[in-house]
Amino acid sequence: MNINITTKPTGRSPENKWYFGSRTKDLDLTRPKYNRIGKEEDFWDLHWKVYELDYPHVLVFYTCGICFRVHTNDDRHAQFVRNMFTVEDDPWDHSSDWEIYHNTDYKIDTPKIYIHLNEKRAIIVGTTFLGEIKKSVFGILSFELPEHKVLPMHCSAFTYQGNTNLMFGLSGTGKTTLSSDPEYQLISDDEVAWMQESVQMIETGCYAKSEGLSAETHPTIFNAVAKAKELNTLVEENPGAPNARLSYPLNTVENAHECFLNFNHPKNIFFLTMDAQGVFPPISKISGDTIRRFFETGYTSQMPGTESGSNEIKPLFSPCYGSPFMPRAVKEYSDLLMNKIHANDCNVYLVNTGMDKEGRRFPLDFTRNCVKDAIVTGRADNSEQVLETLERLID
Repeated sequence: MNINITTKPTGRSPENKWYFGSRTKDLDLTRPKYNRIGKEEDFWDLHWKVYELDYPHVLVFYTCGICFRVHTNDDRHAQFVRNMFTVEDDPWDHSSDWEIYHNTDYKIDTPKIYIHLNEKRAIIVGTTFLGEIKKSVFGILSFELPEHKVLPMHCSAFTYQGNTNLMFGLSGTGKTTLSSDPEYQLISDDEVAWMQESVQMIETGCYAKSEGLSAETHPTIFNAVAKAKELNTLVEENPGAPNARLSYPLNTVENAHECFLNFNHPKNIFFLTMDAQGVFPPISKISGDTIRRFFETGYTSQMPGTESGSNEIKPLFSPCYGSPFMPRAVKEYSDLLMNKIHANDCNVYLVNTGMDKEGRRFPLDFTRNCVKDAIVTGRADNSEQVLETLERLID
């Protein structure tokens, strides 16, 4: 059935996440805002209280070779999981690698996300925000996969004219919108893994912002939402709020690829920045240290409502374009990225989806054309000032 949910909070709570166990030695503790180590007794105290509650919904799915079993008490969150992942028929006919306990009835003043890296168990309480489940899964994958030389990426992926393309970008940069172009075949709108031999989708659903959605500006998303509504699989989250979102299965998207295919290594990679200061050109081809620096800093402008308590536009630096859910050392991810780029001779571009020098937002169609032209021709202005501009912003 179609679902409408108003959540509290209306965004992620990354500062309310703790990691546990001896494997925390591999966390990047230079980013304590997101990578905090908790006490073992605190984990088990909460675990047993939450574990003993009722869970009418138990859902199992595989992604990137890892089996997750999600326990939730909430019908709406169960539908969200079914939208975002390919759920197996019998949850007890599989040996899970990770267990996630999600409970909206547990009474607690603030959200708590506990992740035990040794026991491979996660707890989510004190929040009804849907994205907390999917980002917990992605955060776990971002810890596990690099050990196997696999790069988890907070990016969308699509094919166009026979080539695979990646788009990195934080919430609000246009990642979902740009990759859902009617001329593209969508692989994933938000999370992808760059394996040894291919690119794979992590999720089999979409989680798109609904602000400004129309048939004229976002035809692919608009039509997918309409189809999901017909199929009674649409989940609407916080309609009218700054971070309002829509969840729908990938198979409702026109021209989307079938689930769980392996795709060729990318030919083109795009770093999206919603630059509210208007200091970057609409598109620039970048190379070498500039690629690494932009990936490691992840500059954009944070949009209202993306995280709990955030209601203003402000500069944001988020390493790997996803700092809250990339728990290992930034260099570990950037080394993997640079090695894969060099091995596969990828073109890399910086795309400003924000403002021009006069403070006007670049039109969506203009940005789409810039991206398509770069894919087709392999050309864009090589701006030597791009890295210098970034360093000034950091200073």
